[in-house]
Amino acid sequence: GIAAGVRCAVGIMISAYHIHMVCIDLRANLLCQTSIICDFTDSDDYFRNMSTELERFLDENRVDRSHLLGVGVALPGIVDEERGVVVLSRIMDVREFPVQQLTQYIPYPCFIENDANAGGIAEWWNHNAHENMVYLSVQRGVGGAVLLDGVRYMGHHHHSGEFGHMCIVPNGKPCLCGMRGCLEAYCSTARFSDDLGITREEFFAGLEAGNEEYLAIWKDYLDYLAIGINNIRMVLDCDIVLGGVLAQFMEPYLGELRARLSALNPFKSSGSYLHLAHYRTWSTCVGVALHFISQFIDSV
Repeated sequence: GIAAGVRCAVGIMISAYHIHMVCIDLRANLLCQTSIICDFTDSDDYFRNMSTELERFLDENRVDRSHLLGVGVALPGIVDEERGVVVLSRIMDVREFPVQQLTQYIPYPCFIENDANAGGIAEWWNHNAHENMVYLSVQRGVGGAVLLDGVRYMGHHHHSGEFGHMCIVPNGKPCLCGMRGCLEAYCSTARFSDDLGITREEFFAGLEAGNEEYLAIWKDYLDYLAIGINNIRMVLDCDIVLGGVLAQFMEPYLGELRARLSALNPFKSSGSYLHLAHYRTWSTCVGVALHFISQFIDSV
């Protein structure tokens, strides 16, 4: 068996406004985690600060550097591993961004991955039925990953799993990608924060308290989210795990969403194929850290 505490790995997720970090053991158990408010900028100061925050995180949680296998970094963008560049990240507003810039001040082995792909790996690792699975990440951006027997299906151009840009409303709301009617335009969590000028936590607190405006927005939101999830199910006919920031708020509303999925499905499905992410908001960090855990276990 695996002695979980023998080694560990760190996973970092970068978003437009935050840096999230976790440390996991060999069994992918969360040892510690933190979130730091920090606006992304393509600058030397940002890259140095990320390294400084990493060292502070390790110090505060007394992580033995000799046990640290490496640091995985995930971000919302298309990563070309062979060329070592982030081809495009609209949320971070970068193109052809060299990943070496991101990790240049981190003195440990590093690995870069797309955030949704990393989240998918973490959830497949913990999924009861290790078969085919889709991971749908819903946060400011909407993306996902397709895992066939645990292997990521990337597509010819690494665009597989870009569920946020499937059209659910022809000629609908404008999306950041430049098109209209995308799932992301209707189901980004920005609808609860930016659009209303409040935090996500305030939105869901108001929703629980019965705020009528929030209830109307939420009903509309669930309708569109159900359309997107049902489309994925119709194409791939496998379990779907809902993750990203949204997952931490969804437990009380999972039944409502499953009922909508059941109503949309022509094959009498109950909607039970939809699950919430085991790691909730930390899936991406765990998944990118698992790169080093898998390498180590395979080498034993």
